[in-house]
Amino acid sequence: MGTNNKSDRFRFSWNSLSLVLIVTANICFYTKEMLNYYTIMTISGIIISVLVNVKHFSFKIKSTNCILWLVAVYSMYFIYGLFFLSAGTFPWDSLLIRFAENVAIYISIKGLFYERDERILTPFIIAGIVSAIYLFTMERASILSGGMRIGVSLSGNVNTVGFNFGFISLLVTWNYCKFKKKTDGFLLLFFIIIMLLTGSKKALLMIVLDLVMILIYEKEKATTWLWIAIVASIGVYVIFNVSYFYEILGLRIETMLATMIGGRASALGLYSYSTDMREVMLKEAFSLFLTRPVFGGGYNYFFANTATQYAYSHSNYTELLCSFGIIGTLLYYSKQLANLKYLIRERLYKNSKTRNIGIVCVILLIEMLMVDWATVTFSGQCMGYIPILFTSAALDYLRDRERDSRIIHAE
Repeated sequence: MGTNNKSDRFRFSWNSLSLVLIVTANICFYTKEMLNYYTIMTISGIIISVLVNVKHFSFKIKSTNCILWLVAVYSMYFIYGLFFLSAGTFPWDSLLIRFAENVAIYISIKGLFYERDERILTPFIIAGIVSAIYLFTMERASILSGGMRIGVSLSGNVNTVGFNFGFISLLVTWNYCKFKKKTDGFLLLFFIIIMLLTGSKKALLMIVLDLVMILIYEKEKATTWLWIAIVASIGVYVIFNVSYFYEILGLRIETMLATMIGGRASALGLYSYSTDMREVMLKEAFSLFLTRPVFGGGYNYFFANTATQYAYSHSNYTELLCSFGIIGTLLYYSKQLANLKYLIRERLYKNSKTRNIGIVCVILLIEMLMVDWATVTFSGQCMGYIPILFTSAALDYLRDRERDSRIIHAE
């Protein structure tokens, strides 16, 4: 593992290309106008991944097999969507492509681990930089004028764009913490600025996780705590006192908090319709879940019964509970919970040989558990699956490395 022969370099290059194509396509081109580009890039990435990794793939059925989990959850989507559709149409073709994307992403990431150990982030960083250049090209006028959230030209909405760049920022932070390269520090600052300009509150939470990861690595250094405090203070000041950022994000944070707290602040006009409606939808979705708690009410059950104008409840937890019940929700989160259990049981973040992978896996799992409160990821783009796919590939790599080590010592 981690050798640098010609075969490994070949596999690394093609796995990297596969990830660049799929990740860039999902960040930039999943729009009505650019769907042809998305399709060509995604299918090309899938084909490359399968051809490069097919001879390395194990067909053994194991509880830790991530592809087995993907088959299980997507089978659930198709069974419910085809036979228990409550409202709307079932996007079977879109989900089929996303299933193939997720399989390709997982096997490519796992391949990278085997070829380069922990030095595997190049394709994600390239995809992030290419996406940022595309974003600046498409929305240069808005960025220069200020006061407007950026990301509307990319896939999904501005919140999705903030989340996508947030995931890449976590990987860049991980690289920076391990190797202390100044280029990674500048890249992190670059991606944080983009995240702030999207005006996404979820992206702000991911910036906090970036800082938390740095503190975990540098917890023994008092100067690091001081620098983090200074940077955080400057960030808060900029968000709430510099008009360019206040109009994009600061005001949204104020209205969200005022709406959540209520009272005099709301009376003064600090009201967030988005926050208010999310609270309404969460309560309504939970009430609908209680009517059919075990197996759910069917695909799009919230959409079929909601009194609001929205097609989904804006929370992965309530959307899963409404559609698939407790059984389906546990199936979906079974992989995340199993990975978390393994991380804690083996104390991977304590062992010097596994510490780096242990830390990033914990951070990525926390990220998804947080983000899923405010967005629906199970039926969305593959970017919502990458944290769990990355974590699963990393832990599979560690298991195989440990097994190979035991075999060598036995011999």
